Amino acid sequence: MAELFCDICGRGPVRAQILVEGAKLLACGSCMRTGKVIQRFHEDEGGAAVMDAPRPAPELGGGEDIVEDWGPLIKHARDKAKLPLAVVAERISEMESYLDAIENGRLMPSIPVAHKLEKELGIKLIEKSSPSVAPSPAAQSRSFSAPTLADMLSPEKKKKGK
Repeated sequence: MAELFCDICGRGPVRAQILVEGAKLLACGSCMRTGKVIQRFHEDEGGAAVMDAPRPAPELGGGEDIVEDWGPLIKHARDKAKLPLAVVAERISEMESYLDAIENGRLMPSIPVAHKLEKELGIKLIEKSSPSVAPSPAAQSRSFSAPTLADMLSPEKKKKGK
């Protein structure tokens, strides 16, 4: 089996499949932190990437998501409290460089880190999400009927037949 390379930086070997903004990507050990890990890989005796046992699927019914504008929100709250980044990092036991990357939008905070930032800065970073499985209002207004052969004819053939 050919060696797989990271879809983000191009290095190898691949350590995981991650989810980044709805896209599934193969990632090396350093890039796998940029998204949600879906599947981890390990190397077999020959050095080829092999999938670990799959994780159980997340339960439907709602979870927690980070708000869209987390970076500016965190930076504004920290500036308003007149706290240097180093102080916030020390108080929540995180690396200063990690918080800097979060503030500048390069990384999304994990849920536990978002909880710590919420508590420290008094802001709302996490919102409850619930999967929507209901059809949209536009889809509800239309009735569905199975296509017929006449529906599948091209417009030119329909004109010729009339």
